[in-house]
Amino acid sequence: MHKKLLIAFILSTFLLQIRGQDPYFSQFFNSILYLNPAYAGSAHQPRISAAYRNQMPALGSPWVSYNASFDMPVQPLEGGLGINVMSDVQGPALNRISADAMYSYFLAVNSQLTINAGFQASYSHRFLNRSALVLPDEVGGQTGSQELIGDMNKGYPDFAIGFVGFTRNIYAGVSMHHLTRPNLAMSGGPRQSLARKLTVHGGMYLSLYERRLGREALKLNPNLVYLHQGGFRQINYGLDVVYKNIYTGAWFRHSLDFAVNAFTIHLGYEHDYFRFGYSHDFNVYSPWRNMQNMGAHELTFLLKLANGRGPRDRFRTIKSPKI
Repeated sequence: MHKKLLIAFILSTFLLQIRGQDPYFSQFFNSILYLNPAYAGSAHQPRISAAYRNQMPALGSPWVSYNASFDMPVQPLEGGLGINVMSDVQGPALNRISADAMYSYFLAVNSQLTINAGFQASYSHRFLNRSALVLPDEVGGQTGSQELIGDMNKGYPDFAIGFVGFTRNIYAGVSMHHLTRPNLAMSGGPRQSLARKLTVHGGMYLSLYERRLGREALKLNPNLVYLHQGGFRQINYGLDVVYKNIYTGAWFRHSLDFAVNAFTIHLGYEHDYFRFGYSHDFNVYSPWRNMQNMGAHELTFLLKLANGRGPRDRFRTIKSPKI
């Protein structure tokens, strides 16, 4: 009964505040097109990526996100093209499906600095299944809300832009999603605009060498991601350690008052043409920290496809971080 009441409270709160925030992935850079459209084609070879995130599985997996993307360089366009598809299950009653198409232009400023500028056009559709929604006044067997809310759906176009700059070992970028602030209202009520989302991210590679042999022993890869959408502000920072084909690391996520909300650990393996990773979020804020299995599991996979032709000679490949 307590679990049912908790789900009812969370879902009814979300329904009343449907403006909400976008879903996010802890392994930001393994869902790189979702992070910033300027990354389209940045590997200078075709690639396919996929991500799965299961948040708060103790509640019966009501929040599950699926993401898949494909991007490739296109030499005649002096840039890259990409597509990204997402299904975001926001509880048993609400689901959002979106498809993004993006183009990124590569600009070699000089021999050391390259800048990518990306544009994204999207279409999203939200579905509300009233039969799966349990509101607080129905927990005791009443049906007062059933006549007020029925199945609803809403489709809308959306747009985003992004920029990424990088040198040999340093990279940074910024993106802005929901430029036109699309209307999320599923009925004829007041407009419910989706807040714009600002993302600022950056990182670097630091190589450590064996003093005696003078060769690279391992790499350190610190990263930072800042998110701002409406009243929601979040800072994510962490450090990866890369040794041969293995990478592992830890991240912290907190609000601007520097109260830590979650701690993330991850582990992954990378070969020449594929990469996969797993991460787990530990919620450390109330009330979730006192409940078991209220974190998040995340799986990611990346496949690089062979490409004999492309703008490799003219544009430097971005050193993509591992998370």
